[in-house]
Amino acid sequence: MNMYQESSQFSGRKGAALTAVILLHVVFGFALYSELGARIRAGFDPSPLNLTPLVPPKATIKPPPVVPLMDHKRIFATQPDFPPLTPPSDEGVTVEDRPPEPPRIIPQAPTPPSSRVPVRMDPKHPLKIGKDYYPDASVRANEMGRCVVQVTVAADGRIIAAAIQTRSGFDRLDQACLNAVRGQRMLPATEDGKPIESTASIPILWNLSE
Repeated sequence: MNMYQESSQFSGRKGAALTAVILLHVVFGFALYSELGARIRAGFDPSPLNLTPLVPPKATIKPPPVVPLMDHKRIFATQPDFPPLTPPSDEGVTVEDRPPEPPRIIPQAPTPPSSRVPVRMDPKHPLKIGKDYYPDASVRANEMGRCVVQVTVAADGRIIAAAIQTRSGFDRLDQACLNAVRGQRMLPATEDGKPIESTASIPILWNLSE
């Protein structure tokens, strides 16, 4: 059996033409590359580069926005009208150059001392004090002592109150002291000759030896 075999592209005339085209491309490319490299090397300057530092731009301060002025109406204040000042007149005014006199001190007449007379015994109305008024129980018990009675005498001479000021030591004798002055009369105290109410202390002695 005969098998079909595909012919190669580089065989025959087609292969020689293709090879020639490829060689032309290689040569043309090499020539172009060589000429371009020579031009680049001719224009290359190996001198060092001068580098200048970059200065950052300064911050600019923006002015504040201008506020438009409002059209306000002007207000004018009028000054009040005061009446003209007139100096005070000297008519009817008298000025004394003399210093004021010190206040006068009027001496008061001394009040005379009041004449006072204390309470006294009334001989017409003697107090019930003595052996006849000695309590019988105190006599049998041989009780003796001294008491002081404070009495209040009215302006008419009546004894209107009585109280034991100093005890005798025995209740019966103290009660006998009150009974001796209660309801009795005395001469009232006087002041400037006028009878007044006053108090007095009366000592009473109870003694069986006398």
